[in-house]
Amino acid sequence: MDARPRIGITLGDPTGIGPEVVARALSHPGMDEDAALFVVGSPSVLDRAFDLVGSGLRARGVDDTTEAPAPGLVNVISPHDDDGLAALPYGETSPRAGAAAVEWASAAARLAMEGAVDAIATAPISKEAARLAGHRDFGHQEIYQNLAGVPRVLTMLLTNGLNVVHLTTHHPLREAALHVTRDRVLEALRLTNDFFAAHGIPEPRIGVAALNPHGGEAGLIGTEEIEEIRPAVDDANAEGIDATGPVPADSVFGQAIEGRYDAVLAMYHDQGHIAVKVHDWAASITLNIGLPFLRTSVDHGTAFDIAGKGVADPQGMIEAIRYAAEVSRTGRLPSPRNA
Repeated sequence: MDARPRIGITLGDPTGIGPEVVARALSHPGMDEDAALFVVGSPSVLDRAFDLVGSGLRARGVDDTTEAPAPGLVNVISPHDDDGLAALPYGETSPRAGAAAVEWASAAARLAMEGAVDAIATAPISKEAARLAGHRDFGHQEIYQNLAGVPRVLTMLLTNGLNVVHLTTHHPLREAALHVTRDRVLEALRLTNDFFAAHGIPEPRIGVAALNPHGGEAGLIGTEEIEEIRPAVDDANAEGIDATGPVPADSVFGQAIEGRYDAVLAMYHDQGHIAVKVHDWAASITLNIGLPFLRTSVDHGTAFDIAGKGVADPQGMIEAIRYAAEVSRTGRLPSPRNA
């Protein structure tokens, strides 16, 4: 019996760069040495991507993850009618593509919750296409939180030497500030602490970013630090969580890169994303905290502007697959490495 962890890989939106980066990742030397890889998507869409990148691999439709991969073939579980999907033009927002991408993402999560795969690595979907297809939950995090029935899911972006958990993600900036509350910050610190502790870092050091410039300057340019963030950090400390902050956002990420923190809790989307992407965007990936299964992902979108041109960089997909495989195999959080 194959003792390697089983990783389910979704294709993302079939008209974006998802199939291409998956095809390139699967064609990368040694990708299947430490994991049995299964694609959740469309054999015809994957074969189109293999042709695009000049790979000698071919897709093979299978019913489940019990079938062992064969040399030169990639096992594909296809939960969605893929008739005509490979003929959709690259780079165009399509309700058909959106429907397929959401179904593939959902099917991968169900496989993980059933224990048929040990983790999943997802390629990007188009939120606009998913919405056009009639889905209210149009992002991976929202889809998976709903499927798993869990109360809170956090996004963590990580790259070499920097792990950033986000208090909020897809909110307009003025709304994101309203979510910076004592209860939500404390809940995020608990989830972050528990996740790291469960994966080989028993007492993680968490730096907590301030919301306002200069940490609010003692309330002169914002009071969230005084009224919400600092009390949450004190509450966390009282529970034995090693949290520090609020630390001005222009300092906390550099401190983490220097080794002072195992993770940083950012207050909103761009605060954390910019730090990670400036530090090492090519190797960065996304991971969700709070789900009952491990999900990693590329840290980029569908890139419709370059889809179908054969120039997409697969490093993020390679990292996402490797990371999922290593955590599944060892139970510990590694540092992402260059592909």
